[in-house]
Amino acid sequence: RVLKSKGAEFAHELQADSLKLSGHVVTGKIAQVHDSSVEPLNLELRWFRDAVRGACGIVRLTVDEASPLHRRFRLREGDVVAKEGDLLPDEVLLTEAEGETLLASGATGGCRLTLRHRPFEATFSAGGRVLQRLNARNLMNFERYRSKSQRAHAGLVDATDVDRKDLWEEAFGEHMDSKPKGPAAVGIDVSFESAVAVAGLAEHATKLHLGENAFTEPYRFYNLDVFEYIMDVPMSLYGAVPLVTAVHRGKAGSWASGLFMPNPSEGHVKVDAPGEDGSTSTWWLFESGILDVFMFAGPTPQAVLEQYHTVTGWARMPPISTLGKHQSRWNYVDVADSLAVNGKFDKHDIPYDVLWLDIEHTDGKKYFTWHPTHFSKADELLDGLNASKRKLVTIIDPHIKKDDSYGVFTTLRDSDLFTKTKDGSQYDGWCWPGTSSYADFCNPDMRAQWAKFFAMDYYPHNRKDLYTWNDMNEPSVFNGPEVTMPRDNLHKCHMPSYEVEHRDVHNVYGFYHHMATVQGQLERAPDVRPFVLTRSFFAGSHRHGAVWTGDNQARWDHLARSVPMLLSLCLCGISFSGADVPGFFYDAEPELFRRWHQLGIWYPFYRGHAHLETKRREPWMFGDEVTAMVRDQVSTRYQLIPMWYTLFAQWAFAGLPIMRPLWFHNLGDELAFKHVDDEYLLGEDILVRAVNRPGMKKAEVYLPEGQQWFDFWEAHGGVPQAGGRVIPVQLHDGHIPVYVRSGAIIVKKIRRRRSTGAMAADPYTLVVYGPNASGHVYADDGSSHEHQGGAYVYDALDFDGAVLRGSPARKLPALVEARGLPEAHLRVERAIFIGLPQRPIGAQPQGRSESLLLTVEDAGGAFVATVKKPPLRLGT
Repeated sequence: RVLKSKGAEFAHELQADSLKLSGHVVTGKIAQVHDSSVEPLNLELRWFRDAVRGACGIVRLTVDEASPLHRRFRLREGDVVAKEGDLLPDEVLLTEAEGETLLASGATGGCRLTLRHRPFEATFSAGGRVLQRLNARNLMNFERYRSKSQRAHAGLVDATDVDRKDLWEEAFGEHMDSKPKGPAAVGIDVSFESAVAVAGLAEHATKLHLGENAFTEPYRFYNLDVFEYIMDVPMSLYGAVPLVTAVHRGKAGSWASGLFMPNPSEGHVKVDAPGEDGSTSTWWLFESGILDVFMFAGPTPQAVLEQYHTVTGWARMPPISTLGKHQSRWNYVDVADSLAVNGKFDKHDIPYDVLWLDIEHTDGKKYFTWHPTHFSKADELLDGLNASKRKLVTIIDPHIKKDDSYGVFTTLRDSDLFTKTKDGSQYDGWCWPGTSSYADFCNPDMRAQWAKFFAMDYYPHNRKDLYTWNDMNEPSVFNGPEVTMPRDNLHKCHMPSYEVEHRDVHNVYGFYHHMATVQGQLERAPDVRPFVLTRSFFAGSHRHGAVWTGDNQARWDHLARSVPMLLSLCLCGISFSGADVPGFFYDAEPELFRRWHQLGIWYPFYRGHAHLETKRREPWMFGDEVTAMVRDQVSTRYQLIPMWYTLFAQWAFAGLPIMRPLWFHNLGDELAFKHVDDEYLLGEDILVRAVNRPGMKKAEVYLPEGQQWFDFWEAHGGVPQAGGRVIPVQLHDGHIPVYVRSGAIIVKKIRRRRSTGAMAADPYTLVVYGPNASGHVYADDGSSHEHQGGAYVYDALDFDGAVLRGSPARKLPALVEARGLPEAHLRVERAIFIGLPQRPIGAQPQGRSESLLLTVEDAGGAFVATVKKPPLRLGT
């Protein structure tokens, strides 16, 4: 109705005389234009500086009822969004003008918010450029709580005046949602000015650029256990991060901004393709809660993520072992089977780090237990893995078998910590164990009790580094509406009683399950880094652990879409992510198996996993040729562990995504925007091109402009290719196309070991690409929290064409100053220089006369030089 009026009809106006300024906070009232009897809404605007540069760039806009009939749900401060006291306030200047109010940041960056009074509209700008317009199309909607007997509005107030269907109850097949509080939806339209691309909104199985998908339906946020999900639809999957990064383009260049709405109820976001005016229109709607909007000023994608992490917190640095290969199956049969798999990795000389046990390892799907016969000797398995310097993961889901002999169930029942039905009785649903009860993880008391189950004296066969897998935590309820929990179920959360409806918190159920499990590992062993993988997630899940893309299929389109899905997760702050290789459901044909492992070694989280009904698919099951290929590819992953660990540190402590779209570092590279669904950058220096169709013999690879690129697989680097163009590539059976940016220094450990733990004492190799290059390397003990006190090395490496230097790098924002590490494991054993324009005649330590062992090879127009045993140590 509002859209059809083309702006002539609107529902809200800002009461100009209500605006009040206090430091970094502006408050006011938004009135209803068509019904003066309706109480105005409360508007709050809070301004903050980012934690990295101290510049302006973060504005939080909230709209809430002044006197609601029922308390509207807000997430507890500090759970998803940082406590306000932990943020840096940005003092605001307020100026009145005709029909509008101007708010300006007092910090650097030129951030401004223009509030139009009638109709209400908010225009966000920075650096003299308009970024976002809120309510420019007058689609703001706020459905106040009401009684059933309340009279109809005198005019257009909210969406219930347009459509009154299903306001008080709604059927989902055989299920009925009682909606006891009535309608409560909130929403607003946001136009991104001159935006040529919008990305984010994890998790959806689509192309990266949201508007280009041209869906008629909005992207849905409602975390669900989706069986055999399909590609290229805006349907819900397992997680929800309501964050986008917009790329704007104008005569003065290109820039980025971000928008984030931390509402955990069901959400819908309509993203249109860029319009004739060059803007991208979006429309955000949530089922309940308050209108809560963070605007991020950028002006780069990196700055947007720094602003997002300022608000949601820094990521958790994982144990180094979890950067290696993970081997999983539903299910390894018993201890003997598991040890046999472990042994065959050694027999075939294939590194791996973590073995996984699915639900069959338990006693009747009762978590925190072991199968009484198949895994009665779990200590033998744990000891065997420990001897190989490897780890074990066990699955612990949120549904608790209803069994009076099961201690976890009786403890939670007797403590009244389960979710309840709308009538206040304990809710029971159906999942893997049969009849199950569902813990109220939204309740801090429940999370505290859950953590106790991880105690060394409670969980049998426990170890300080026994890792955890949280699955089925959307939550999955086999006999529930949409295979999940009824929306009118009740949670206690942080309230005094069970008054929070499930509809208000659905999308954070898995988030809180994940949080509670991490809390348990930290309480079990405070000096050991936790590792917990979750299927369901929300904004802020990066603080807890890893995420994977769920129950994918062994199909080429699932391999193809894994790239934009993981890029989207990384742009939403969740870099520790991956897709199961080579697809969970069905048996992978040999070519798909090969190509997916060749891609999987370049995922941040690399796990092989398989459904119960698939054939065994360990690397040696496909013959000697495939076994050798997997060995070589996995060995490549392990040689690059120092690079991976550095990328993880730059993500955890500075917010830089590990996987990046080709345009991330150069928004002016227009051709890069056409190659974001099958190519990506790892950090700034590695370019990966997926082989995503069967039978491919050739591929086209776009090399970003402004750089030259070396073929990663060429032993001597070859001649670098100029960027800014598409090059044809003849595909190799043993690997996918990968390139290294000229000017990069890649840090490796080149000796093949069985696991990352076995590599700890190995020396480093520095590989320098191009006549001038720079890079970074991060190192710590890989397992403890000592880095938080400065026990780490973070070095900047630089080669000016003649001298290779290492020096302490600028501190990452979330770390204290480095105080270093013991030198024993920081030795550099060789430096390799690729692409030198002239043949070097010697090498020596700077300021010393002795000669170092130097070999030089002619690479056809350039030279490769190797210096062995240089007197170099990291951190010195």
